Amino acid sequence: METVGKSVLKLGILGCGHIATKMAAAVKALESRGMGVEAYAVASRTLDKATKFADEYKFQKAYGSYLELAEDPQVDLIYVATPHSEHYNNILLCLEHGKNLLVEKAFTANALMASEVVALAEEKGVFLCEAMWTRFLPAVQMVKDWILARKIGKVESVEADFSMPLSHIERLRNPALAGGALLDLGIYSLTFADIFLTDPQIGGTCGEVENHIVQTKTSCVKFDTGVDATDWIDLTYANGQVAHLKTSMVAPLKNEGVLYGANGFIRVQNLNDMVEIQLFDRSGTLLESLTPPRIENCYEYEVLACKAALERGLKECAEMPHRKTMQIMTQMDMLRQSWGVSYPFELSPGEVWDRSGDRSFLEVYDIESGETRLLKEFDKVIEAPNWSADGKFLTFNSEGRIYRLEIESGEVTEVPSYFVNNCNNDHVLSPDGQGLFVSHHTKEDGLSRIYKIFFDGRMPELVTPLAPSYLHGVTADGSMLAYCAERNGEYDIYAIPAAGGNETQLTVALGLNDGPEYDCDGEYIWFNSVRSGRMQAWRMKSDGSEQTQMTDDPHWNTWFPHISPDRKKVVMLAYHERDVRPGEHVPNKNVEIRLMTGSDKLGWSTPRTILKLFGGQGTINVNSWSPDSRKFAFVRYERKNG
Repeated sequence: METVGKSVLKLGILGCGHIATKMAAAVKALESRGMGVEAYAVASRTLDKATKFADEYKFQKAYGSYLELAEDPQVDLIYVATPHSEHYNNILLCLEHGKNLLVEKAFTANALMASEVVALAEEKGVFLCEAMWTRFLPAVQMVKDWILARKIGKVESVEADFSMPLSHIERLRNPALAGGALLDLGIYSLTFADIFLTDPQIGGTCGEVENHIVQTKTSCVKFDTGVDATDWIDLTYANGQVAHLKTSMVAPLKNEGVLYGANGFIRVQNLNDMVEIQLFDRSGTLLESLTPPRIENCYEYEVLACKAALERGLKECAEMPHRKTMQIMTQMDMLRQSWGVSYPFELSPGEVWDRSGDRSFLEVYDIESGETRLLKEFDKVIEAPNWSADGKFLTFNSEGRIYRLEIESGEVTEVPSYFVNNCNNDHVLSPDGQGLFVSHHTKEDGLSRIYKIFFDGRMPELVTPLAPSYLHGVTADGSMLAYCAERNGEYDIYAIPAAGGNETQLTVALGLNDGPEYDCDGEYIWFNSVRSGRMQAWRMKSDGSEQTQMTDDPHWNTWFPHISPDRKKVVMLAYHERDVRPGEHVPNKNVEIRLMTGSDKLGWSTPRTILKLFGGQGTINVNSWSPDSRKFAFVRYERKNG
């Protein structure tokens, strides 16, 4: 889509429901004031409804299908005003026709859908923005100005409640239409906390350091249809701030947010459009009250922001960037998962992780010939093959235990591990040949800790008392381990002496940092990180310096980059964006194994697909290169009943 360089933006509205009337009124107000926005076209699934809407709000054109609107070359920006269960398909239709989009919240029904359409928009160079109108309001900056001026001291907590009796609306009770309180009302409470619980920086320039959540406590009451009717959400942030949020479709009307500081509090009337902001001292005495400006109904501000962004050639709005849309969508997914609320068009976590009866095929891929060799079939799930330094055997995990397979004979024996009997697919062979370092979920709290187990039957040795810790890499001399660990709500990469001791944090980027693996010289650690918005392969020096992104695929989430012993090849696992959220590596998915070749001197190639298979979790979760760097082992799966 070309940049909008002209003075008037022609806006089309897709959908003629209640929310569309709000936008139509805002657009007409801008048009009547000569503010560079034109009420151009509207589309419905029936021409009669579109025509009535266009006549009432004086739009120039009416279309009886969404396709016709998407095909109109005169439309500069389409506002998607359908129910959020329909947004995904509506967005895809418009993006395929190169249309710039402003999409009503909730952006899509879940983060998977959001990830796919954001990636497609970026690929096509099309403008895309979520219409979370609250973020565009002048009132937001007014409240921030009070905070920055320390009028209530340091902000310590937020309370937000957006409740409204809406249970009589069938759509909001219907799981097939992504019903429930969260996506319609609760998103405002989450947004209110996200906007204002930041760390203000006072100095030469006023800015903000984005905060992040380290703990979530939540519960909900459901309708008999299975979607959430009332939600309670308590959030704790890294700097100690807290948020107490509520939303309900059955409680009496309440729409208010309060920011509490050491010296007073700020009350915002109406979370969504912030009709009034009030400043109080600690005793509750009203000190100041402001009525923020509005041209019509505040929907106009998001349109004006989109117009300004388009005129500057931008593909997203600073007020509502894609990363923020993905953050909130992922947060809502996690909340629904904790409540057991899902929609019929989604797979439940139980379905995703049901691997009962699955068959496993342990295979070897030859890099030079491109051929695979089947080593052994199993009538159960096995995971994560490691290749021994002498090339004679592989180890893998299954049902909590570690096993050893002799490559020549095919004989399988269990590695003695005693109480370390709940191992996951994070394990590496010890370079001294004595056994393995493994991640084991301990009985006392179920959290993963790293142990060393021995081929000769010695008792396991604990390496990491702190949990959870997920092992991934060991130096060639066996002196250091690298692992992913959750500390204070963040998953980062740490290193620790293999003999035990103090751990050293190597990454601090927000979001999941995982899969660390040393190269054979111990110079670099390869890992994967979601910091760019999608899971990609990264590399850093072993001390955590020089963190560099190595892959950049807009449609795939790349996990577990495994560097070969000769340091010239890297294999990695790739999930398509529509199959997983950026921070997930789940089983039972069609995945690709990709190969990247090169060196620091010659440069690294773009990864190319060498295998397509049914796998995911457990396929190559740890390094499984042969010692000569010519082959690697992997596991593919076959579901029960074919």
